[in-house]
Amino acid sequence: MMKQPPELAKARDGACKIVGTVVLSLLLLGCGESHSGSELKKGREDEKDSKAQLTDTGSAPICREHRVPEAECGICQPQRAASLKPGGELKVRFESTRAGTKAGIQTVQAREATVQASVRAFCEVSYDENALARITPLAAGIIRKVLVDVGADVKAGDVLVELHSTEVASAKAAFVSAVVDVELKELARRREQRLAKKRISSDKELQEADAAFKIAELTLGTAKQRLLNFGFTGEEVAAIEKARDTSAVLFVRAPFDGTLVERHAVAGEEARPGQRLFSLADLGSMWLSLSIPADQVGLIRKGLAVEATFRGLSGEVARGRITWVNTSIDERSRMLRARAVVSNADRKLSAGMFGDARVFVADAQAAVDVPKEAIQRFENKPYVFVKLEDDLYSLRRVATVERPSKSTVAVIAGLRAHEPVVVVGGFTVMSEFLKSRLGAGCVDDK
Repeated sequence: MMKQPPELAKARDGACKIVGTVVLSLLLLGCGESHSGSELKKGREDEKDSKAQLTDTGSAPICREHRVPEAECGICQPQRAASLKPGGELKVRFESTRAGTKAGIQTVQAREATVQASVRAFCEVSYDENALARITPLAAGIIRKVLVDVGADVKAGDVLVELHSTEVASAKAAFVSAVVDVELKELARRREQRLAKKRISSDKELQEADAAFKIAELTLGTAKQRLLNFGFTGEEVAAIEKARDTSAVLFVRAPFDGTLVERHAVAGEEARPGQRLFSLADLGSMWLSLSIPADQVGLIRKGLAVEATFRGLSGEVARGRITWVNTSIDERSRMLRARAVVSNADRKLSAGMFGDARVFVADAQAAVDVPKEAIQRFENKPYVFVKLEDDLYSLRRVATVERPSKSTVAVIAGLRAHEPVVVVGGFTVMSEFLKSRLGAGCVDDK
């Protein structure tokens, strides 16, 4: 083997040292990078754990299947609906955004409205007895003519029946005689006054003439009042005086404007005072006889507003106010009796009708109206479905008050105006809400 020169050997040793130094540096650098990667990986894992811990403690867990907070997932936890208060909700998400459209789900917006707390009652319509008259003759006689029939509208003073009454004839004769007697007594008094001025008649004779005249006037006044008591008007009495009428004709007249609702008068029959010939009613107002549950007694008082509906009058609402409240409970029905006066300007109410009434016991409060079809019942509690997204609906617990029309329902808590509520397809959404009862929900997938 040839021996290398000393200069070449020295260069080779230097190169080996340099290569060794480079290799050692590379090895050290590799070890450092490996260590740094381990620490980064560990840091990322720690960050992931921190985020997981934040999810568990700082925000609600999410249902991975339905992408809503787990506590609000109605599909997975429908049992929570029973504990919801008005305004509380559970969310129901369909499998796709097209599912609701394919199912034919339709919504309408809730409308702003007002509602009042009320008490239900049964009611019966009757005539307003403050505007009702039982028409009877004021003197005995025979009915000669009946000039009107039942159902007729009459004015105050209209003649309803013509009677032949000997009692009236006697009263007229007494009146006419009193008129003539007053005239004669007045002539005698004037003559005595002239004679007294000429000193021909004594003071006693003048005083006697004055007394006789005053007695005649008193008798005439009594006779006139008797005719007025029989129903003659002042003008008719004046006509009797002028014509010296002593006929037996007596007219029975309407005391006020109204409608004849009953008739008992027949020509040729005898009529006596107190015998009913007609019943006259002003149909512009009617009475509602109310039967209210005894447990609501403390809420009922005079002046409260009342609304009533009747089966035969679809959509019609009678309105009025309570004018009387009984002080005792009916022994048979155990109901409180009360009475209200309601307007009947359109003449649609008839005596004897039965209906349902509401007595408003508090002031009006804000509410929203929704169609009756929007209300869903679950475990005997009212809910609505509110559309949140195309594939997401909220099962919302609400507090409701029924409307008299029964086509809409007033929601007093749990829903805001203009929120879209499901009115068609509610059964489909309810089926989606309850489908997890056939299997496990997200709480079992953890």
